[in-house]
Amino acid sequence: MAALPLPALRTFEVAARHLSFTKAAAELHITQGAVSQQIKQLEASLGFALFHRGPRNLTLTEKGEELAATAEIAFRRLFDKIEELRQEEEGGILTVSVSPSLAVKWLIPRLGRFYQLHPEVDVRIRPDPVLIDVHAEADTVDMAIRFGQGPFPGLAAIPIMHETVFAVASPDLLAKGPPLRRPADLRHHVLLHSESTRLEVNSMANWEVWLTLLNATGVNAKAGPTFPSSYMLLQAAIHGQGVALTWAALADDDLRAGRLVRLFDRALEGSMSYFALTTTAAARKPKVIAFRDWLVEEGRCFTHGAGLPAQDVPLV
Repeated sequence: MAALPLPALRTFEVAARHLSFTKAAAELHITQGAVSQQIKQLEASLGFALFHRGPRNLTLTEKGEELAATAEIAFRRLFDKIEELRQEEEGGILTVSVSPSLAVKWLIPRLGRFYQLHPEVDVRIRPDPVLIDVHAEADTVDMAIRFGQGPFPGLAAIPIMHETVFAVASPDLLAKGPPLRRPADLRHHVLLHSESTRLEVNSMANWEVWLTLLNATGVNAKAGPTFPSSYMLLQAAIHGQGVALTWAALADDDLRAGRLVRLFDRALEGSMSYFALTTTAAARKPKVIAFRDWLVEEGRCFTHGAGLPAQDVPLV
């Protein structure tokens, strides 16, 4: 037997459900004649009749009833699976790899706004201290948010926001400690360091680089405790253990809450940005597009509303 035409089987399933070629034609958006022709072709392929055609009514033959029941179940399962797959593309779980510090300090406080816009998407935050191989983990991670300069070969990379660096301290430290009116006053305070930026000799968040750009002398830029993450660094600053250098996004929530205060009206623009990284295949998924576009808008709003002063020191 030759392969049965799927369109004709679908037409039969609809006609059998309605027991009407006219209603089947309306549901399928084809003519009644086309329905009749497809049923005749299907019956010819099968070698038996599917309908009893009366002058005023249409009934199924015994074999037609058996085939109709099976066809209805089969098409329902097919359409259910298609809908399930479509929902996975448009919604469902979206796994995002992000540094723990950015997740805690910037992303998570804003996620509620994304859920209001896209309740169909379930965002799963995966804290990864270092950049993962997005291609190698494409089956488990939809997007990675990372801080860098690029390029990112083979990946779809969309910039979210540029960054600036400034010094912060707790209000308690400012109230109790020696004055902090200018960068040179840091000689009287403990400098707090992040392990990652301490190793990056060209990073704006490295005390040696930052103090040099501000022409601040007499400050021992190498002294002071070092913390394994920016989150821990800021927690130490919040508890008055010293002065920290931070990227604006990481300190935003603490500054707005009054847990930290920005010092010296000095904000240096760095050379790196936050990027949303995906494979080119993932970049076409509706749920990825929705989250990426939301990130870009959040980054724009953050940059616009950060209220940072004009850059005071030329970049080198």
